[in-house]
Amino acid sequence: MAHSQFDKSLRYVTLDVFTEERFRGNPLAIVESSSEVGQDVKQRIAREFNLSETVFLHPPSDGGFDRTCDIFTTTEELPFAGHPTIGTLVYLGSQDEAADGGTQSIVLRTKAGPINAKFHRDTEVAEASIPHSIRIHQKSVPWQTVLDAQPSLDRLPAESKQPCRLVSIVKGMTFVLIHLPHVEDLLSLTVGGPRLDPGTIKWDEGWASFTAPYYYVITSDDENATPLHIRTRMIDQSFGEDPATGSAASALSSYLALALYMRTAGRTTHLFSIEQGTEMGRRSKIGVNVTLDDSGKSVKEVLLSGSAVPVSQGTISYE
Repeated sequence: MAHSQFDKSLRYVTLDVFTEERFRGNPLAIVESSSEVGQDVKQRIAREFNLSETVFLHPPSDGGFDRTCDIFTTTEELPFAGHPTIGTLVYLGSQDEAADGGTQSIVLRTKAGPINAKFHRDTEVAEASIPHSIRIHQKSVPWQTVLDAQPSLDRLPAESKQPCRLVSIVKGMTFVLIHLPHVEDLLSLTVGGPRLDPGTIKWDEGWASFTAPYYYVITSDDENATPLHIRTRMIDQSFGEDPATGSAASALSSYLALALYMRTAGRTTHLFSIEQGTEMGRRSKIGVNVTLDDSGKSVKEVLLSGSAVPVSQGTISYE
């Protein structure tokens, strides 16, 4: 094998995100890219890693804590995604091994806009003020669409078989929020069945985008509690099951915060603790803090938080 075949290579690391334990959470690859690597090459590398997302970090311009990144799935580039953001922040914040405690401010520049973030060295938790343009679409998704994808849900009582809200966290990232009454209903969901029929999904004009179902159960005894504990699953035929979906958790939390405003005497700050991936053996914990404006009618800030642990490192060659 000719040595020249490895002349073009990039350093990479993998991490498990939204967990403090290896082989849990959501795996992520981070590639230290260069200006000569085109988007087509990045797409091929992401396909080679075959993870839900791969991040490509542009070279630093000012010492390493203001970085630009591109986020790719195996099939397309995304403007933003939650677990790549948190994983990249932990990776960057952990690089100064001489630092002892304290908080490192980081700016991560994505296609959806700059993300102002902090990495808390004492807890090894990253916290990101994520880009958001919350859109609760006018038309809900019919319950029959959900039932066609998950026939086991036909057992639910009639009052649970309601149309499901369609919510975007940013343009290009939309979720069908499917509220289930019990954890047992989450356990009954199947992976590998049909997708939600796209013909029944009616986005607002100009908002057609990637859309995936997000099933959730509120597990707190008091639905006005803070933090509100929620257990979720993300299942779609295009990728199977995702162990942790920060963008979906942010969309769900924003939607619930707006709904909770009137029920909580005008409280504008709402905390959410979201568990995902348990059913597939990759338990993840996602933190979301949503701040509303004083009117309670719009989202002022979404803080996404979580941990990550390194798993592997190496180089990947390309042509």
